[in-house]
Amino acid sequence: MSPYALQNDGDAFEQHYWPLFISAEFPEYGQFWAKHVVPLTNRPDDIHFKNNPALIAEGHTAEDICIAQLHYSILRHLARIFEIRRQTHINLDLLTDIFVRLAGAQDVAFEMLERYINKGSYDPWLSIMQGGIRGSREARQNWQRNNGHPLQNIRNYRNHLVHGRMMPSVRADTFYFPSIGQEQQYFDWRTITASNSWQAQIGNTLQSSNDIAQTAWDETLNYFRTEWNNHLLP
Repeated sequence: MSPYALQNDGDAFEQHYWPLFISAEFPEYGQFWAKHVVPLTNRPDDIHFKNNPALIAEGHTAEDICIAQLHYSILRHLARIFEIRRQTHINLDLLTDIFVRLAGAQDVAFEMLERYINKGSYDPWLSIMQGGIRGSREARQNWQRNNGHPLQNIRNYRNHLVHGRMMPSVRADTFYFPSIGQEQQYFDWRTITASNSWQAQIGNTLQSSNDIAQTAWDETLNYFRTEWNNHLLP
């Protein structure tokens, strides 16, 4: 067992967010860090990664560094989402930012899981295939394809926010938007603007932006926790 704990020995960023959400909502992050990241660093001298000769001498590879970097990148996305969700009222711009970051965290997690389970199958420093050697994109896409495209409802919602026409909303006591999975019902903005019939849909096809963000956050972290426990921590 590692003598190090994220709340005491992580970097300043990790220590800051440990009590805010990691400890309660994603403790597996700290467990993976202690088991797989700490041995790659120069602790107790410093928190940075060892050089290649030191890594090789201990049986580690460049792919281990790649996986550790992906793991930290996930946290950076999640921390930004956490900060946005502290807002009392999440408007369209903030909701879009949340879903962009959620999709980013998911992308990185898919790549990391695929790389960890199939070590040696993907070059650690390639973003896309070159000369027949697979990189990050192929790792992510293979995980998605082989695992039934997880969290696709959230990703579809993000795609609509980013690539489609602007999402209609209603401002009452807070902001209300189409629920996840219901966005196509509101392509025509007049379904909201032409009458007050939208009021009957609150809590159904329309939800508060805070509730939508909470749902997407919970689904994403529940997926991460399950996959970390199934594949990264045994």
